Amino acid sequence: MDMANISSWVLKPDVCRCCLSGSGTWDLTAAYITDAGTKEVFANILQHCFGVSLSYINEVDASRLVCDLCVNQLRGASSFHDQVVRADKSFSQYWTVKKDKDLNIRENVDDAYVKESIRDNLYDDIDGSSSPPSRSGKKNLKERDKINLEEKKPRRKDNNMTAYDSDTPIATLSSSSMVEDDVDKKQEVKENSLKMNEDHSAVKLKNNTKQVSERRRVILTCGIVLVETTACPFRHHKSWFRCFFCTEDFMDIDLLRSHYTQSHLDVEAEIKKIKRYPRSLQIEISNVECRHCHTILTDVEQMARHFVEKHDKIIYKECIADYKVNSSPYVCHLCKKEFHVFRTLTTHLNEHYANCICDVCGKSFINSKRLIVHKRTHENGTYPCTACGKVLKTKTSQSNHMESAHSKRVIKCQICFKPMKHYNDRIKHMSEVHDITHKFKCPFCDRVYNIKHYLATHVRQTHGHKNKKCKVCSMAFITNHSLKKHMSKHTGERPYNCTVCSKSYARSYTLREHMRAHENDKRLTSCQ
Repeated sequence: MDMANISSWVLKPDVCRCCLSGSGTWDLTAAYITDAGTKEVFANILQHCFGVSLSYINEVDASRLVCDLCVNQLRGASSFHDQVVRADKSFSQYWTVKKDKDLNIRENVDDAYVKESIRDNLYDDIDGSSSPPSRSGKKNLKERDKINLEEKKPRRKDNNMTAYDSDTPIATLSSSSMVEDDVDKKQEVKENSLKMNEDHSAVKLKNNTKQVSERRRVILTCGIVLVETTACPFRHHKSWFRCFFCTEDFMDIDLLRSHYTQSHLDVEAEIKKIKRYPRSLQIEISNVECRHCHTILTDVEQMARHFVEKHDKIIYKECIADYKVNSSPYVCHLCKKEFHVFRTLTTHLNEHYANCICDVCGKSFINSKRLIVHKRTHENGTYPCTACGKVLKTKTSQSNHMESAHSKRVIKCQICFKPMKHYNDRIKHMSEVHDITHKFKCPFCDRVYNIKHYLATHVRQTHGHKNKKCKVCSMAFITNHSLKKHMSKHTGERPYNCTVCSKSYARSYTLREHMRAHENDKRLTSCQ
């Protein structure tokens, strides 16, 4: 660390708290999900590995960020710390088992020694001498033992007396308790040895567990959920529910469910055909059960617990986005909030599934793709267009500008191969030049559209459920946008101002009509 440069870095709001020589990109206090599915908090790693608690970490203006270089060092230190702990535990288990084996050998030797000592004490008590009996006198001693044992049999037990006479040798009483203690000790050693073997097996299993990539987790989850449950998978594209296996679109989820159960009976074969898996499996769970035991599964939590406990299978909950889809308005089955647009409901699920967390603002997201898209909103700066020099504030704005203004992408007519720039231009060209139209008729009225997305928007905005009520006049609207426009009648708000004559209007299209009047005046003036 260059101490001379600390003063120039320490006051920066994004300075790295671990080196004070760079800009931080990771929040020390935020929780991140690794590729292995585990949670890591860098402040906890500092405390756990080094015992360091950073000061002023909770101050409003103080930086709590850490740079990429220091993050890599922290992860390396944490990995090395865990490695040392595992190695020491395995080493300790090996030596503990080894000592137990040596202890068993010594105990066998001690057993023989204890028995011999007890016998020697018995002989001392009989002969009145402390020297052990000679080999030649063993036969006589055995006969004497027999006589003494007959004489030392327990008498009838009185009220205040023990079952043995006071003449009973103390060694005879103590030998039984010593043998019992010895048996208990052996049993305890045996139980400890079994427990250590179990712990060793568990550690070995944990060490052999491989890290599963995000794509692999999605594939494994799809294989279990789609094959072994009745959940209906789907993809959502431009207001349409699309079949998970084919490209057929449906406006209603019930139609999609009927198509799925009738057209894709061999799910395992369909899964093998999939070339591109989504980041998260979207499933409709209004009526889901396990195909094996027919247990009703109400949500993803119960589904995951059921497969682990009953069928010894693991599904990754972070790879699933579950819905109970009905007609608009769509209701979140976790908090009962209503959403008129299904895409808004999918965005809302980020609040319930914090699988990925933005290190800048702390927002949560259901998968890494959504987090990557969100992070682009924090890339504020100066991003000039390489073609025309226009300066944009974000990389996303720059890429959008390049796509719309300077894109080299060409869409060709499938008949005359005339090049065009936009998809809508080709539709218009096919209709006017070749008399080929794609008609999408509204099922509720006579309106017809040549673009499928336009039909879905029309149905949603015209024939949807009017549940947005005005608090002033009780008029009902389908969307919040329509209600907001209506409220301007009551408030008198005119947010759209003319830059020429400063007149204001409540509607944007009214302002556009007004601006045409100024354009006509300019033409008349130039003609005169």
